[in-house]
Amino acid sequence: MVDLHIPIIFGLIAPLFWLGFFLFEDRDHPEPKWMVAIVFLGGVLAAFLALSPEILLNAQFPQTGFPYQNKLLIPFAFIEEFSKFAIVFLIIKYSKYFDEKVDAMIYMIAAALGFAAIENIFTLFNILEFHVVLETTIIRGIGSTLLHALASGILAFHWMRHQPIVGLINATLLHATFNFLILRIEGDAKIYATLILVVAALFLFRDFEIIKRPLRALARKD
Repeated sequence: MVDLHIPIIFGLIAPLFWLGFFLFEDRDHPEPKWMVAIVFLGGVLAAFLALSPEILLNAQFPQTGFPYQNKLLIPFAFIEEFSKFAIVFLIIKYSKYFDEKVDAMIYMIAAALGFAAIENIFTLFNILEFHVVLETTIIRGIGSTLLHALASGILAFHWMRHQPIVGLINATLLHATFNFLILRIEGDAKIYATLILVVAALFLFRDFEIIKRPLRALARKD
């Protein structure tokens, strides 16, 4: 049996790696590290906020197996994406540290990685063998952890283009489609899930470049 601190440490490895990776995108005008940390913790809170409606949905659909999971993929994805967005909106909307459009993408990704971190930790708590902990950390690190970051980054891009509903729909569909493919038994589905993340990442990097072009400052009506 693994020590109790192992799930916490390994659950944070991938989220913190991706957080550092995406913070590099805003290296010219970095946000305060303490503010990023607050938003990251906000993402942890979002995971707990999403839990209640997800439990209610589970109670309404008590069946088991893939057909049952398939019915809940879109509602669960929507709940999680909306929870992350709502937390970030409440934390940064009127903050003086939210003064560029690219900031929304950075903060949304930070919250998403906080959300993924707590998911990782709870998943790893159920694993007894250390080698399985390592394997799961790697798989989730390049899978669901990255998925959360990409979906929230894309949502933030549309939010800054005054299309938050479009962003929420895109994030939900990306999230649900990835989960659908992961839940399938066939090995080919896993390949398609990986390809979806690669394509989403390409779009996200394009979004970063678009949003960092001139006229990057937010127009405020204070």
